[in-house]
Amino acid sequence: MSEERKDPAGEPEAAFFDAERPPDGAPPVAPPAPTSAPPRRRWGAPLLRRSPVFSFVILAVAAWLLGSFWPDVAYFFSAREPIDLGGPGAYHLDRAQENRLVQARGDLVDAVAVRDARSGAERTVGRLAGTNLLVDRPGRGGPPVFEGRLLPVAARDPYGEAARLIADRGVSLGEGWRVLRDGDRPRRGWLPVLGAAMLAALIVLNAWSLLRNAVTRREASR
Repeated sequence: MSEERKDPAGEPEAAFFDAERPPDGAPPVAPPAPTSAPPRRRWGAPLLRRSPVFSFVILAVAAWLLGSFWPDVAYFFSAREPIDLGGPGAYHLDRAQENRLVQARGDLVDAVAVRDARSGAERTVGRLAGTNLLVDRPGRGGPPVFEGRLLPVAARDPYGEAARLIADRGVSLGEGWRVLRDGDRPRRGWLPVLGAAMLAALIVLNAWSLLRNAVTRREASR
């Protein structure tokens, strides 16, 4: 009588299939259903789903700050060719355009010493002889040629004290006095531009958040 041979290598495989096979009389066991992968989270979704009130407040503050940055940004990108305002006896102040690079020549009179509010550097504020144009220049003294930014009227408030001191010397500046900040030229100082770019990004992000919330509420109300 021949003896049945067993394959040692096949025993683990047979045992594996026996373990998977249901007992006699038991219903077959269905394989587990494949689980679907969780949906990918879109970048920025929690940020866009935040409170509309919060988004509106951030949008309003960013827009207000961007408005305060705008004159500096506009001057940064303005023309680098100065507007010539002339010299003694032939001034052309009617050509003056605020927030532009201008040039003027003449004597600086009724000068007072001031300090820059941002850097603390010493500066001199004086009146261009024969005009009501104030010149803010670095340090003391220098050639009688001034080239720089003609500040907007809204930005002349920091020079109110200097204008008062000059007026106390018997000089009538009137209401239309302007300030030429000598040495300030376009394409210098990137900080306002970078700040404006960040604020613009905040405005776009929060405006999109408000729009997204409005669309979501409208779909939910249907």
